[in-house]
Amino acid sequence: MIKISRRATRHRLFTAVPVAALAVLLAACGSSSSSSSSSTTAATTSSAASSSAHKYSIAYVPGATGVAFYTSLSDGMKAEAQKLGMSYSYQGAAQFSPSAQIPIVEGVCTKHPNVLVLSPTDPVALESAVQTCESEGVSVITTDTTLQNTSNIISQITTDNLQGGKLAADFIGQKLNGSGQVAILSLSATASTQVERVQGFENELKAKYPNIKVDAVQYTGQSVSASTTAVNSLLLAHPGITAIYSVSGTGAEGAAAALASDGNASKVINVGFDAGPNTVKLLKSGGIAATVAQQPTQEGKYAAQFAYDHLTGKTSSIQAKIQLPDVLITSAEANQSSYAKYFYKL
Repeated sequence: MIKISRRATRHRLFTAVPVAALAVLLAACGSSSSSSSSSTTAATTSSAASSSAHKYSIAYVPGATGVAFYTSLSDGMKAEAQKLGMSYSYQGAAQFSPSAQIPIVEGVCTKHPNVLVLSPTDPVALESAVQTCESEGVSVITTDTTLQNTSNIISQITTDNLQGGKLAADFIGQKLNGSGQVAILSLSATASTQVERVQGFENELKAKYPNIKVDAVQYTGQSVSASTTAVNSLLLAHPGITAIYSVSGTGAEGAAAALASDGNASKVINVGFDAGPNTVKLLKSGGIAATVAQQPTQEGKYAAQFAYDHLTGKTSSIQAKIQLPDVLITSAEANQSSYAKYFYKL
């Protein structure tokens, strides 16, 4: 956590008083006068700092609403913003898509927050809306996903998606003893996090498990039911599939439903990304063999802190890009208390 140091300047007014009178005054008032003066000054300083901070506003537009990852990210951002005295607002679309997100971004920026924090659903499609915000004087930070053109972005805050894909590949590679067939489910073919998680996974398979073949990459969006349908179709088209890697929690949840319905739950390894409540429930019951957990609350805290630093001129404290490490949690580990801190809240 980056801490902001504040210096309070205290002004004291001295009036010329005869020495004898001053001595009597000091004797009468003693330390209580000093204490009272100090308290008054401190209260004035605190009030001034609070008043100054509250003039700043931060707004967050997530990739989609109703998603535990974004809710946890928002909670972290809101808590840190309030700690720093900034006003906070949150608005998003239920669907993870540029067409749903763009009008939200444009609408939020008409309210002129000082800083917009955005989790873009597409690295190119959102650029025009972001440029419009910037032209109106709204500064921009990205969390989770990012944009192709980041020249004017204050900071890009995300997880190490390549590392996350590598963790999933190593788990599957070891479980399959280096040989088998895998299908991949992804939310989007273009969102930066999705692309990197697939890339990290495929790169690790090629480097360490060349006998594991990726049969298909299927794009299912945010819907659990769409992932269930996709897995049913994939298993018919590729009956040799021995593992499924979902680049999201909802994908793994849909895969779990499909595998349970056709009796393949014990034959196909199901690995996901994220640790929302439903994913964790399936992880603990064995419906999901392992999941890669991120640190969304910390991403949100960094976003609020960097927004504040930007607005108060503390630019040397801002990191242009942060990639937080991931952790892979297996079904066997899910009930251990040491992993509970990685579970998201909805």
